Order: sequence, then structure tokens, then C-alpha cells
Amino acid sequence: MGATLGATRSVAKNTALLTIGLLTGRCLAVFVTRKMTPLIGPEGVGIFGLATDATAILLIVANYGLNNLVTREVTRAKGMTLPILWATLRLRWTLGLVCYLALVGYVFASPYGVLTRTAVLVTGLAIFVEATSMACDAILQAHEKVQYQSLGQLVSALVYFGLSFWLLDAGWGVMGVIWANLISRIVRLLIMAPLMFLKTGPWRRRGPDGERGPDFRFMLKIGLPLFLATTFGIISFKIDTVMLSSFRGEATAGIYVLGHRALDFLLYLPNIFATAMFPALTRYSTASTADAARFGERTLRYMLVLMIPVTLFFVFVAQPVIAWFSRESLGDFSDSIIVMRVVIWGVPFQSANLVLSRLLLTAGRERVFVRIGLAAMLTNVVLNLLLIPRYSYFGAAAATIASLAVSSALHVRYVRRTAMNAPLRRAVGGAGLALIVAWLATVACLRLLAPEWGADWFALPLTAGWTAFLVAVGMTALLYTILVLALRVLERDDLRLIRELILGSR
Repeated sequence: MGATLGATRSVAKNTALLTIGLLTGRCLAVFVTRKMTPLIGPEGVGIFGLATDATAILLIVANYGLNNLVTREVTRAKGMTLPILWATLRLRWTLGLVCYLALVGYVFASPYGVLTRTAVLVTGLAIFVEATSMACDAILQAHEKVQYQSLGQLVSALVYFGLSFWLLDAGWGVMGVIWANLISRIVRLLIMAPLMFLKTGPWRRRGPDGERGPDFRFMLKIGLPLFLATTFGIISFKIDTVMLSSFRGEATAGIYVLGHRALDFLLYLPNIFATAMFPALTRYSTASTADAARFGERTLRYMLVLMIPVTLFFVFVAQPVIAWFSRESLGDFSDSIIVMRVVIWGVPFQSANLVLSRLLLTAGRERVFVRIGLAAMLTNVVLNLLLIPRYSYFGAAAATIASLAVSSALHVRYVRRTAMNAPLRRAVGGAGLALIVAWLATVACLRLLAPEWGADWFALPLTAGWTAFLVAVGMTALLYTILVLALRVLERDDLRLIRELILGSR
């Protein structure tokens, strides 16, 4: 229990520190999106989405699947920090150049206008900046110095927020946000890199016994399976915006992008948690595979107990969320509401995938990621080709969920073949049942005790005022918590651990 508590405290601490930077950035980005959406309209949002999603795909290619592997290798041999970092950067900078040249070829071969081309090419410069920054992230995580990573993210978020508002008010339109995005990334690197060199290390060219560290070829070899897997995965997750822009134009893509942003935003929390738990999971696995498996199962359970009700909540509030973003322009983005209600169900799938992938990586089964990523990518691309011409952004939304479901099924299949098996039945079945019963009981009580609120089985009472809304949410949350405990999805040891984490007791 003591070792479990120590590792879980480490995860909690790292999660909190990463959350400060990343979640602050995401929150400020939400306000930037709200500012720009009515100013630039669906076409401008589509241009921004195309530029950022195309760059995201190529950035993953340039990163070569090394993020978690760099963390793992440095955690195992901190004396090799410099050789690992230098080999990683050489590989990423080479791939980044190839990717940027490919991006130039793509935009000039496509029938895009000057504004779209400029936006994509300026955003694409972030490939080099972020590939370097993410290498620094991996080093800081391995040394458990994520507070410096968080500081860089926090300052970057403030720069992006301030510059975006200033340039939008100055009439720069979508290019104002594009330039603010690039400059903020550069600021993050300029803050984080010096702190990394100062606070981690040792920074020597050879190990303590004079051994040579990993070189370019070593990183190329170990990263290949995850390179293929992450490339397939990002294509599966981001190609829909590119395909919509090509098939239906930037305005159609903009409607989809706004509806999809809720999924992008909510996935930051499980992503932060999975990133923070990985070093602890790696340390656990070196001592006891059984303890590592229990730690992974507990992490997965906590994740899904939280994210399943959050998903349902955002299904219910999709209309006011899209209205808040678009303000007076809701008519232009009304279909974004349906898109959001569909794609948001990707949250529990991807949340589980993030934990299960770390278990597979810890078990040394990274080669299966190629099969998982390829299957998800083919599912998404084929469905998009079939559905976008007929159903537009609704078809793209359905393809996203289908591909994430395929990925989850394959993750579960391969984890079951390892000693890291983390059962899903209690986390998914128990949490899902508790949520359904809690919601049905809440609606039944409200229809009986406050019929004037017009409680509906398929919607929150959003038009009956704040009292009705807060009572419905609070009652559901209370009943859900009671049922989660009654069904033993969370047990006494879990509650004691959570309490000690919060109170900091020893």
C-alpha cells in the first residue's frame, strides 16, 4: 500500500502540475475560439482547422513516435540524457524538413486560395518548434520536473491569448490567430529549454562508465513501430478536416471543426493523466509486474468513472456551448450542435486507449500499435470516403466514433495477452450502469416534484433557469457517486487513497 500510495502521489503531483499549464492553455484557447468564430465565420474557422490539423498530422510524423520512448529510456538511464536528446532532435529535424516540403507541395497542388495557403504554410513552421519542445517535454517528464514544462505552457497560453485578441481587434482575421499560435509556441520553447538544461541532466556525452549513448540509428530502430502507429493514429483522428476541406470546402470544414473542438478540449485531461502516470508505471514494472498491472487497472478505473459522466453532460449542453462560441452567428453553426453530440462519445473510448497504450508500452508490446493504428486509420478513411460525399460533416463525425471504437477494441484485445491486463468490466459496466440509473432517477424525481421545470429524459432542463439546471446536475452527480460506491466501482481503499492524496497525509 505504501508503494502504491507513493507512486499514485507522484502521478497526482505530476498530473496537477501538467494540468496547470495545459488546461490553462486550453481554457484560454476556448476564449480565443469564441472571439474569432463570429468574426471569421465558418470559412475562417475551416481555414484555421485545416491549417492546425494538417500541421498536427505532420508533427506526429516528425516526432517519430519517440515521446514516451524518450521518457522511458531516460528514466532507465538518466546519465544518457544528452545522447538521447541529441539523437532525438537530429531525427526529428530531418523528418520535419521532409514534412514541411511535403506540406508546400500539398497546398500548391490543391485548389486553395492565397489565404488558405498562407495560413497552412505559416502554421506548418510549428513542426520544427514543437518537435523540439516535445523532446524537452519528454526529458522533463523522465526527470519528474514537469513544473518547468507547465511554466512554459502557461506563459505560452497567455501569449497566445493576448496576441490573438490584439490581432483580431486590429483586423488581421484568421491570420492574426495563426501568427499568435506560432509565436506562442516559440515562446514556450524559449522558456522551457533553458530550464531543462539547468534542472535535469547530467549533460555529458558519454555515460558514467564511458559508454556511448543511443545514436540516430538506435532511435530510428526503437521508434519505428510507434512511428507507424502514431502516424496511422493521427491520420485517423485529423484527416476528416482535410478531407472535408477538399470535398466540401472550408466553410463546411469550419462547421465540423467547431463541433469537434469539444472532443479535442476534453481529451486534454485524460491525456495529461496518462502522461503523468507513465513514469510511475515504468518504475513499478521494474519491481513487480503484478503491482504495475494493479496500478494500471486503478488508473483506468478512475479515468472512466470521471470521463463517462462528463461525456453525457456535454451531450446535453451541446446547444448552449455552440451558441456561446458563435454568439449571434448560431444559424451558421447550428449543425455543429449535432456534430458535437456525436463526436463527444469519443471521449471514453480515447480515455481508455490512453491508459491501455501505456500498459502495452510498459509490457514492451509497442509493435502491436502498428496494427491498432492501421486498423483505426483504414476504418476512418474508408468511412469518410463513403460518408462525406453523402452526409458531409455528420458522416465524418460517425467515422470518428467508429474508428475510435475499433482502436479501443484492439487495445483491449492486445492488453489481455500481456501480464498488464486491466479489466474493463467494472470500470465501463459499473460506471455506465450507475450513470444511467442516476439520470433516470433524477428525471423521475424532477417530473414528480417539479413538473413546471419540464424535465426530459433526453435533455437537461436548460430553459427553466439556473436553479433547475443546477438541481438536475447536482442530484445526478450525488446519485452517481452513491451508486458507484454501491456497485463497488470505487472501493474503500480507493477512497482512502484519494483522501490521502488530497489532504497530503503520510
